[in-house]
Amino acid sequence: MSAFLGPIHHWLYRKILLVVEREQLIFEKAQDLCSNTAEELRQEVWETYGEPLPNIPLNQLIDGGNIHGWLQSQITIAETREAAYIKKLTDLCGDTAQSVIEDAFSEQGTLCGQDAVEKGATQVGADEIYKLLNNYLLNGMPCDQVNKVVINESTKVTWESAICLQERNWKEASVDGSLMKRLYGLWIDAFVKAINPTFAYRQTADTLKGDWNNRHEITSA
Repeated sequence: MSAFLGPIHHWLYRKILLVVEREQLIFEKAQDLCSNTAEELRQEVWETYGEPLPNIPLNQLIDGGNIHGWLQSQITIAETREAAYIKKLTDLCGDTAQSVIEDAFSEQGTLCGQDAVEKGATQVGADEIYKLLNNYLLNGMPCDQVNKVVINESTKVTWESAICLQERNWKEASVDGSLMKRLYGLWIDAFVKAINPTFAYRQTADTLKGDWNNRHEITSA
């Protein structure tokens, strides 16, 4: 792989692994809730979508021949498998499972925000938080460029999404899209507050109703 594209591939691969790590966190919390059932449901999902990627260097998994197509495939698999597991858990255990899953999303968002702080992001503004968000939140391939920033200031960043790239994978898993959007919102809000607690993430009312052409904000809490 070229010296120019190599870092982008590793950057994207790390974000895919964060989805895999979150799926594992959901499983661990679900085990406390429903023990062997959590394992049985996970095995069902793995039989359909395959086991998660191991956390090993990218060059040990694939050569540079079709890295773009491979990464795109792994995004689809990781997001769909996680959504399918969430669907099975909520179908079986309802609101109790949803609460556990919400905790997992919030916890990982916080951990990722804390990681950004450890790497030097201390009390930064909204514009810097938004840049950091894109280093952790998986949102398609770099070439997709679905977000349009309309306000980019230290006190507030607002962006619009033409489409929700994850929606097609959620539909494949037959999971409630509004639930997934809420979970992602919890993750982002926890990430933002872990970096700078004076800020928060907000979605428009239309987003919460399932309108995927939506507006997002990082602004004063």
